[in-house]
Amino acid sequence: MKILGRLFSHTLPYRTWAIIALASMLAVAATTGALIVLIQPLFDEVLAGDEPLEGARGWITRNGEPISGAEVTVGERTLPAGADGSFSLEQFEAPPKGKDRAKTALIAHLMRRNEPEGERGAVVNRIDDRTRQFRQWWSAHEGDRWKYVLALLMLVFIVRALTSFFAEYSFQRVGLSTVRDLRNALYESIIQQSNRFFAERTTGELVSRIVSDVEQVQAAVSIRIGDLFQESINLIAIAMVILLINTELALFTFILAPVIAYPVVQFGRRLRRATRVSQERMADIATLLEETIKGVRIVKAFAMETFEIRRFREATRRHLQINLKAQKIQALTSPVMELLAGVCMVLLFGYAALRIRDGALTLGQFMSFLIAVAGMYAPIKRLNKVNLAVNTALSAAERVFQILDVHNEVKESPAPVRIESIGSGIDYQGVGFSYGEKPVLREIDFSIAPGDVVALVGGSGTGKSTLVNLLPRFYDVSEGRILIGGEDIRNLSLDSLRSLIGFVTQEVILFNDTVRNNIAYGRSDITMEKIEEAARAAHAHEFIDALPQGYDSHIGESGVLLSGGQRQRLAIARALLKNPPILILDEATSALDTESERLVQNALSNLMEGRTTLVIAHRLSTIRKASRILVMESGRIIQSGSHDVLIAGQGLYRKLYEMQFLDDAAIREVQAR
Repeated sequence: MKILGRLFSHTLPYRTWAIIALASMLAVAATTGALIVLIQPLFDEVLAGDEPLEGARGWITRNGEPISGAEVTVGERTLPAGADGSFSLEQFEAPPKGKDRAKTALIAHLMRRNEPEGERGAVVNRIDDRTRQFRQWWSAHEGDRWKYVLALLMLVFIVRALTSFFAEYSFQRVGLSTVRDLRNALYESIIQQSNRFFAERTTGELVSRIVSDVEQVQAAVSIRIGDLFQESINLIAIAMVILLINTELALFTFILAPVIAYPVVQFGRRLRRATRVSQERMADIATLLEETIKGVRIVKAFAMETFEIRRFREATRRHLQINLKAQKIQALTSPVMELLAGVCMVLLFGYAALRIRDGALTLGQFMSFLIAVAGMYAPIKRLNKVNLAVNTALSAAERVFQILDVHNEVKESPAPVRIESIGSGIDYQGVGFSYGEKPVLREIDFSIAPGDVVALVGGSGTGKSTLVNLLPRFYDVSEGRILIGGEDIRNLSLDSLRSLIGFVTQEVILFNDTVRNNIAYGRSDITMEKIEEAARAAHAHEFIDALPQGYDSHIGESGVLLSGGQRQRLAIARALLKNPPILILDEATSALDTESERLVQNALSNLMEGRTTLVIAHRLSTIRKASRILVMESGRIIQSGSHDVLIAGQGLYRKLYEMQFLDDAAIREVQAR
């Protein structure tokens, strides 16, 4: 119920439409009851015609005992009851027609319901004035009654059509808008999470949450929840009609109702558990798809198509297995319900037969009651389907809310400070960082003056990337602090902090859009002249101009239609256009060929000019001109100085440089041969 309550809380902005939907549903339910009530006059007044029905008898009783001396008024004629309370329609000079017989039965029923205790006589006179006036009007228009019944029936159908439209449209509007807001909130929650959040979850899982799980919620909220309200209201309306027809039979029927309701609830719980596992299996499939499609070149290079096909088939087999379990539950629900309904019907017939033999119930009353009960079957069956769908949706909603409830460890200060420049520079003071219990960085202390270029070198896993990722607060420090212009970055607003920083990484991120939009990235105010200027500075204008549509050419997903060097230069052009005072280069040239590296290095030189730069270097030859080089090992800075100073020493930097120099010399020798 907590999950359902949270779902309904998202509908509050659309409460006006919800009220319209609810009012329309009440009107639809009222027309349902009206149609059931109109069944009797439809047969008696419209279809029965003027055929006389002779030999009809009835009894006027109080608490099961006959009342002698009572009278029954039919039209303008009065029928006295016998000593045993009985009366016969044949006692009239002109036998009443079928429609009068029906009216007589109704009058007798009203007499039984309205007779004050302790009184005898003609209880018909106790009917209020409005009822008497209606009877007189009804009797006076005997020949036109069928017209009134048909006109009323037509009016009911018109009202039902209009209210059905508003009920359906209004609830769909509430449901679809609510799901839209839920999907937006989920995406917003995900996109604002720290890098740790993404490191702990697969892309396929997150995509499955936003697409598949929210789709399940949408199917229930926009369709099935509407059915839940509508059919529940219809059921209540029909139940009220049943109570009016025969209270005793109605109570007997309602006693049997829990026999059907209990298995429905149990099936719903089992289906919800099965659906949760099914959604997890779908997330596994999404993850597998994302991995293999992105890594398709590796799959083909290692001739692993058969292996990946087996993996995918195994994932779909697990998904099918749990889906079949869910379908088994759904398939069992209807037969079990029908069987229980059949048992209850047999019991009802048996009870009614006993009451008819005792004279406490007439066959006509029972038939009217039976028609009304049959009208309850369709709403109950639909509500069973609603129950299954809602349980499926609740399982999906639970997974959605799990993401929405994830604590974001990178929070903006309640009173954030905006910053426009780096002021006195950047300071790392006693910085430490851990993934869980595993320390990654320890006792990091260094400063970067404005305009300086600081390079980070060291083996894989020494914490270089983590160190630079702390600066834009992709993660927050576990110990110490980082200052920009003397202000702790945790006190700065995230947008102003990150607006100061430009990124160019080894893994270039481009979007399936035009060259122009990738360089401008979300900024519609940038002129074409500035975009071209940034592209020229990044040595990208020449290849862009050679594309089929130039700057309006689409580059495919992740820039797949471009080479590695071209993608890197587009990323540099994007950073140049942003014009940030701080620049982070994370092994930006490590995966390029010699010609592409030369072009990218020239572009990087233009980008670094006048900026405070942090460089993670793979090729040490590219950082000789750095203001300072920090050598890292096991999460600590073990050496610091310029290239010449570090080469003159006997430390790790010199060993790394010599190893790389020998490797480069060997490569050049092989190429010369």
